[in-house]
Amino acid sequence: MTASTDQFTRLAILANAMRAIADEMGAILVRSAFSTIVREARDCATALLDAEGNVVAQGEMIPIHNGGLSQAFRASAAQLDLSAVGPDSAILLNDPYAGGQHLNDIILFQPIFVEGELLGWAGNTAHHLDIGGGGAGINIEASELIQEGIILPPLLIDVQKDLHGGPIDRLVFANVRTPELGRGDFYAQLAANRTGVARMQELAARAGTDTLRLAMQSSLAHAERSMRAAIGSLPLGTWRGEARIDNDVRGTEPMVIKAKVTVEAGGNIELDFEGSAPQVKSMFNCSTSSALAAAVCAVRSAFVDKDIPANDGCMRPLRVLLPKGSILNPDAGLPVRARMLASYRLLDAVHDALAKAVPLRVPAQGFNSTTGLYLVQKRADGRTRIYADVLGGGYGAASGYDGAHALAGILSSSRNTPIESIEQIHSHLRMLHYRLVPDSGGAGKWRGGLGFSRAIEILEEGIELSYYSEHFRYPPRGREGGCDAACGSLVVRRGDQTIRLPNTEVMKLNKGDIVELTVGGGAGWGDPADRGPTAVESDLADGLITPAFARRHYAAQVAEPTATEVA
Repeated sequence: MTASTDQFTRLAILANAMRAIADEMGAILVRSAFSTIVREARDCATALLDAEGNVVAQGEMIPIHNGGLSQAFRASAAQLDLSAVGPDSAILLNDPYAGGQHLNDIILFQPIFVEGELLGWAGNTAHHLDIGGGGAGINIEASELIQEGIILPPLLIDVQKDLHGGPIDRLVFANVRTPELGRGDFYAQLAANRTGVARMQELAARAGTDTLRLAMQSSLAHAERSMRAAIGSLPLGTWRGEARIDNDVRGTEPMVIKAKVTVEAGGNIELDFEGSAPQVKSMFNCSTSSALAAAVCAVRSAFVDKDIPANDGCMRPLRVLLPKGSILNPDAGLPVRARMLASYRLLDAVHDALAKAVPLRVPAQGFNSTTGLYLVQKRADGRTRIYADVLGGGYGAASGYDGAHALAGILSSSRNTPIESIEQIHSHLRMLHYRLVPDSGGAGKWRGGLGFSRAIEILEEGIELSYYSEHFRYPPRGREGGCDAACGSLVVRRGDQTIRLPNTEVMKLNKGDIVELTVGGGAGWGDPADRGPTAVESDLADGLITPAFARRHYAAQVAEPTATEVA
């Protein structure tokens, strides 16, 4: 083995070690958290950054969070004097106009010092159950960011003096309705970073600080080379695509995201979103860090190479243009609570464009939405009880495979919260069913994944429902002749009455009400006539499709119904 080969192998081992450290940070964060949205759904992310704030390793967690961490650090560095940072320093923020995502996502960075020198930073994000603002749950009427919660611009704090009952701790958690859960999750973030700091110091002691710095640079360069090679496999040219959000709060007209994708020589790619919907006064605006994270994810997910390191090297070949004043780059001070919907439509628009260049690589549209569902109760003792969940849907099919069922979308990657965990904590709720919805995936040569339905019975008075979702009006679209998927819906069953609600609403509930959320599936890929009879029979046997659906979409593959079936 040559010296250069030996060094390359050593740097690759160190890069993998840093990814393992980021994963361990994630495990500490999840296992230490108090709220189900972090502990069970895992709505959080962890990463290691170099001294300049470039993400060099990420935990296998939430892409939308991880993809935006370096933006948060750079915005913080632009506002703060970091020259006197010490081992007890930390950077705290949640401001979406200073690199944050939305206010519920609190971001925490802590420096990694080795023998008095700054090696890098440990960082993480966690979604907090409540962050104050105009209403527990989702304030769908917010027209200003401040109405969505407490705003934390980038703050350089001293962990020992400002936290652990210090002024920052007291200020932040005096402004949330669930301070015990909030503190528990926040100090889990602190524990995760401490783990990252300790492991990196141990790694530096074994490998040497200079070698570890070189490994960081090497990992970024490797990701860049891999991205350029992957982009180089695309044909040169420009393609356009679009996707639409159902409507604004209380609105009826779609909000369209437009993408122009230009593949250039040298492994560069430009994503231009000129012509996208203008900014709105509601929560459907998107923070730029979320938009940038969605953009890189949209490009990466269309590549054959799935081993490209997930770090900031992936961003170097990309040029992302987000027009100021658009829903993807709104003016500071506008609300952004439901920014995930615009992020997903950005991804869909990029995929719509890329499908015209490389149709065999791009899947049909999945449900590709985050449904934020809240049930809030103000207790007689003054405390607030909040059930919150982030829910996905079915995945779109693609050339060579069917879509997956009932998963968080690609930008979220949250986990399904177990029913047992929900009922254990929320005795005022009972889950009546949580099941796949047959026929909700689009038909095709390759079938879309199914959506699901969840029914929740309200066992006590004084509970308020608030939520946002998507694809209530416009279904996920099929590709290459595949069929669209089913739309989503939310109804409240009150005795003999069925109350149908739009894609976002707030409603006072009564004891005995049943809230039934249905999310759609993913769309189909390819002509349904080309699906094999065995696959259709298997779908029928598994209950994924009904006989009526099979006859409608796969007439040539199924036998004529018997007289008993017709009856």
